[in-house]
Amino acid sequence: MTVPLFDVKAKLSEYVTMAENGEVIEITKYGKTSAVIVSLEEYEQLKRNWRPSFVEQLNNWKQKTGGLTSKEYNEFTDALKRNKEIYSTKEDLF
Repeated sequence: MTVPLFDVKAKLSEYVTMAENGEVIEITKYGKTSAVIVSLEEYEQLKRNWRPSFVEQLNNWKQKTGGLTSKEYNEFTDALKRNKEIYSTKEDLF
C-alpha cells in the first residue's frame, strides 16, 4: 500500500497496526516513495539476510589492508590486458 506522508501523520497508529499484520506501507513525499513501514518481524528478517555489496566489501578490504601496492596493481592490470588479448577475437561470435 502506498500512502502520502500527510495521511500517515494523521493515521500513524492505523498504519503501524497494518504493518504488524503483514502489510508493507510505502510513504510518499512529493509523489516519490521516501520511507517504508514494515513489521518488526519483517525488519528483523531483512537485517538477518543483509549482505554487504561487492563495493562495500571492497572498501572494507581496502581499509583493512591498505589495498594493492603499485607493483601488485601493475601486475594485475598487465594480466588483464594479456587475458583480453588471448581471449578476444575480432571475429563475431554470432
